[in-house]
Amino acid sequence: MTQAHDFYAQMLESRRRAAEQRVETRAALLVELCALGVTNIEVQYEGYGDSGNIEDVVVTPDTITLTEEMRRRVEDFAWDFAYLLSPGFENNEGGYGELTWSIETDKIDVSHSNRYIETNTTEHEGL
Repeated sequence: MTQAHDFYAQMLESRRRAAEQRVETRAALLVELCALGVTNIEVQYEGYGDSGNIEDVVVTPDTITLTEEMRRRVEDFAWDFAYLLSPGFENNEGGYGELTWSIETDKIDVSHSNRYIETNTTEHEGL
């Protein structure tokens, strides 16, 4: 077995474990958020310059306040979910988006935008 094959196998195993963890985390959060009476979660995120963070978490109904620990778990889940769909968006000019999770139907929508710099070069030689 080559070193490259070992690395590839480890990478696949790591992705498999991460996918299992996302499923478990989603299921656990769904039960807990339902029990609190939450019907919808909106999470805004942003990344650029090799870092990123969650900008805001909006809970519906707005009469429900998440504990710090629950909010952190929701933020971590949303970041991981968005990152899975747009890996590396925190690099360079970055990207941003919003994850909306309907707790009642367990449907997640992600709207993501990437920033970029466009360059148009024209060269004229030997005129």
